[in-house]
Amino acid sequence: MKATECLNTEHGVFLTQLAVLKEMIEEKASLSEIRAAVRVIGAAVEKHRDMEDHFLYPAIIRECGKEFPPIRVMEKEHEEITACLKKIESEAFKNYDPVTSFIHILEEHIQKEIKILFPMAEETLSKEELEEAASRCVDTLCC
Repeated sequence: MKATECLNTEHGVFLTQLAVLKEMIEEKASLSEIRAAVRVIGAAVEKHRDMEDHFLYPAIIRECGKEFPPIRVMEKEHEEITACLKKIESEAFKNYDPVTSFIHILEEHIQKEIKILFPMAEETLSKEELEEAASRCVDTLCC
């Protein structure tokens, strides 16, 4: 399996989780319930981000250069997602606003990876490079 396939599988799970989180907001779930749901999603998103940052993005940077604009955008969005998660965990979490921001940023980020970055990675990197990145991701998750 290629890293892009592995990561896109997780994208599908995240999009499903975000849909459930939206339903929770629509149903006026308590902030503590929302925070608990975001903690679960956030923990997986952080692990996913680490795999991208440590295994896939470096391979793309080797081919396209350190200042490659799509990578810069992804890294900036990773920072925005982390900031949302921190706000939701903070004492300042008093309404759904940071959660709706988290949902919006993460959904947009995932769509950019699915539609732009990952197809570009498939064209730029060899099958072997993508499989090696996936193998390293699995080793990291399982060990």
